Amino acid sequence: MQETDKIERFRNMVLADPQNDLAFFSLGKALLDAGQPREALPALMQAVSLNKGLSPAYALLAKSQIAVGDRDSAIDTLTRGYKVAEERGDMLPRNEMADLLKQLGAVVPAATQETLTPELSAAGNIQCRRCGRIAAKMKERPFSGALGEQIYASVCNACFQLWIRQGTKVINELRLNLTEPAAQDVYDQHMKDFLGLG
Repeated sequence: MQETDKIERFRNMVLADPQNDLAFFSLGKALLDAGQPREALPALMQAVSLNKGLSPAYALLAKSQIAVGDRDSAIDTLTRGYKVAEERGDMLPRNEMADLLKQLGAVVPAATQETLTPELSAAGNIQCRRCGRIAAKMKERPFSGALGEQIYASVCNACFQLWIRQGTKVINELRLNLTEPAAQDVYDQHMKDFLGLG
């Protein structure tokens, strides 16, 4: 799907449902990806306003603020977003926001993280990519293929179950028809982002 098509699709979604946090997030991301950070700001601010727990939105909002030269607002956004991500166990956005804070010369809030020892690993445990916690591996791969293997090797069952609920929300709120390759790509990207798979 072309960037302009994505932008138009998500613009229509936010007009149709002004309470759809994922549509605002997706619109902001599409605008930022298209090199339009100033236009992305209102959409990302609305996404954070609608869903204060949507930690990836804080990172994108801060990137937009940095791109338009608003360093102070970016530091405030990153600091708030880092704390939200830490509380929710969203390690990928948390680490990304820590890197951005360092680049801006700002203080990174203190973090806590467990350590996977060789003994714990040998006992069938993993360090979850999403929450950072040590947990037993899932009993089986959630689905076949490379992505299923990556999830099995690096995501705990509790976080994958959270994704199942979030994935349903993504399908419904973004009106995805998973028989279409473009919709499957959008779904997969949300899943990778949510689970911290980059």
